[in-house]
Amino acid sequence: MVRTSGSRGWIDRDGKVIFLEKTVRTVPYGFLGVLFGVYLAQLRFSTLVIGIVLTLTVLSSAFYTLIISFVADRIGRRKTLVFFALTDFVAGTLLLISTDWWAPVLAGIVGNMTVGAGEVGPFLSLEQAILPRTARADRRTLAFSVYNLVGYGASSAGALLAGLPRYVGYSPLFLGYMISGLIGAVLYSSLSGAVEAEPRPARRSVLSARGRPIVAKLSALFAVDAFGGGFIGQSILSYYFYLRFGLDLSTLGVIFFATQLVTALSFLLSERIARRIGLLRTMVFTHVPSNVLLVSVAFAPTPLTAVFLLLCRQSLSQMDVPARQSYVMAIVDEPDRTAAAGLTSTTRTVSSSISPSLAGYALANLWVGVPLVAAGVLKLAYDALIYVNFRRVQPPEERGVDPR
Repeated sequence: MVRTSGSRGWIDRDGKVIFLEKTVRTVPYGFLGVLFGVYLAQLRFSTLVIGIVLTLTVLSSAFYTLIISFVADRIGRRKTLVFFALTDFVAGTLLLISTDWWAPVLAGIVGNMTVGAGEVGPFLSLEQAILPRTARADRRTLAFSVYNLVGYGASSAGALLAGLPRYVGYSPLFLGYMISGLIGAVLYSSLSGAVEAEPRPARRSVLSARGRPIVAKLSALFAVDAFGGGFIGQSILSYYFYLRFGLDLSTLGVIFFATQLVTALSFLLSERIARRIGLLRTMVFTHVPSNVLLVSVAFAPTPLTAVFLLLCRQSLSQMDVPARQSYVMAIVDEPDRTAAAGLTSTTRTVSSSISPSLAGYALANLWVGVPLVAAGVLKLAYDALIYVNFRRVQPPEERGVDPR
């Protein structure tokens, strides 16, 4: 039964628990996104190998996301979330106990650490399917805005911690990552049974006949966007500034604290803009100028100019995220939501997993600005394609229909 949180506000306790766990989880993701590539370089991994390791890290998250698309609703969403929280605990333990080459490689594969510009993996997909059930129907987009706001806010705080290894080494941060996995397991265990999917007929396919073509087309388009995004994941961007301008970890931590903070604040506007111009237009019209700014970062002559342009880009680049998540959940039926979230996230993650290796090759052998230009061009192509293909597909609330 879908709840509307009527007398208790616009979101219920389960939604608040998800917001809290998102915060706990993304603080470590924030500093790992900044320092993981530099950490690998300090362990004497080559630039190309760093790209390959980052690809494996993202690809493992894609594999997990694909699996949960088919099984999470059957074995239980809470159990699945607890399991993956414990994999973060294992990954943090591996990073903490050894500096041999295998430890960070295995940690990246086992855990769900985010090394890109935003979170990917099974947590995101399952929480995306759960959130609409925890909020009032007319506050669905607001729920996704707050969800991303707390995530990027926590990630910005984590990025600021990336300078700590200069003074205390890496161990305290890896310990924090390990503990966050345990806290996540406890929080997920406290979710109510209402977050679970409604029972479905035994022979029903993972997607309905109506949902299959929608999800297939969205997945293909999201793959283009994510492939471009993989060229400028946070670890790649951090390494780009490290290579081109010689910035140290403390400086990089401050820069990415600022970018994540600007991104988080932008979510406050996303829901308001969507209410005025619609979810799809919000996705596209905020994304286009951000990608033009991204390309310009590659040509910035000084670190100050590059950081300024990056901050301008970040003030727009993620406004599409809550709108996109809300849009996908709105245009598919409720029983299709876990599969839709999982499959679209999987294609995004798989596509983005290819790019870091290519970016690593470009940084080592070509002009260092190639990853930024490639990302900008691919993302502009996505903006055009999704608008052309979905401009006539409206969520229920934009057609004047009760979204419940």
